[in-house]
Amino acid sequence: MKKRIIFVSLFIICIAILIFYYSTYIQINAEEKEHKVYKIGVLTVTDERLVKVEGMYEGLKQYGFSEDNVDIIIKNASGDVEILDQLAQELVDVGVDTIVTTGTSETAAAKKATMNKEINKEIPVAFIGVGCTVELGFVEGNISTACNITGVDSHYVQLSGKRLEFLKRLVPDTEKVLVLYNPETTPFGPSSEFLYDAAEKLSIQLHIVPVTNQKEVVEVLNEKSDYVDGVMLMCSLLFESMLDSIVEITLENQVPVMGITDRQVEKGVLAFYGSTSQNEGVQAARIVANMLKGQDPRIIPIESPERLELYINVDTARQLGVDIETTKMPFVDHFVHNSER
Repeated sequence: MKKRIIFVSLFIICIAILIFYYSTYIQINAEEKEHKVYKIGVLTVTDERLVKVEGMYEGLKQYGFSEDNVDIIIKNASGDVEILDQLAQELVDVGVDTIVTTGTSETAAAKKATMNKEINKEIPVAFIGVGCTVELGFVEGNISTACNITGVDSHYVQLSGKRLEFLKRLVPDTEKVLVLYNPETTPFGPSSEFLYDAAEKLSIQLHIVPVTNQKEVVEVLNEKSDYVDGVMLMCSLLFESMLDSIVEITLENQVPVMGITDRQVEKGVLAFYGSTSQNEGVQAARIVANMLKGQDPRIIPIESPERLELYINVDTARQLGVDIETTKMPFVDHFVHNSER
């Protein structure tokens, strides 16, 4: 009987010790989790796209992330696409918890770096405002990406026809439109169906011209400006890098331009319709937050823009002789003026 009592007592003591150590373990892990600093790697090719990152950071605050528990490491190629692979690999080597990309070239570099088989842990990638991700082979589908990449789609492909419609609405005499795209970074095919369909309904003749460098852009604009009534820019770093020249040439030739971002409107382009870089960043924060909490990007669907807006540059409209009456244009979300260039 005495031995039995001793055995029971020892058993109870062991259980108590186990409970104590388990509770301590849980508490330590909870404290570590609470004080964990998440590393977010950002890959961008230009300063212009950092507004997306600013939006993402603001959005993360809604999900409990702040400077106390988030360390954002930015790798900026400053316009040099050739070094993006190197910068992406540097983020991988640092051991970031996720990589955020701000464009097509950045996403391609991030995918290449994170597919390295030597990496023990697959790093999730969230893109902000990129289109054609399926066509470019980044993901297999919009619902299930089947890889470590997901994000917020800009829908610039699907909105191509709508942009053409707004250009016609702002400049009713528009009959011929020059469409510029860079085939080396963004395929025209996905957008063609939407553009041709809109052009037919609006009785607009499209002049679609591929350009791969600044010299070609300048030559095409100078050559075609006398024959077209408007210009549509497709998504490309090429146009971002030489926007001042595009604005100067088109204003000189009195040709309105439908741009691809709200920032382009602030720099002198007549109009833009779509999701702003800031809004895309805020929206992407939800995806990034879920990734940091351990959610598999394969089961995070690619999101469509939550908010679409029409921007008009009043100063440019006046220079082009385009009649802009704010009181009669309730469909315009923002009337802006030129920023300092």
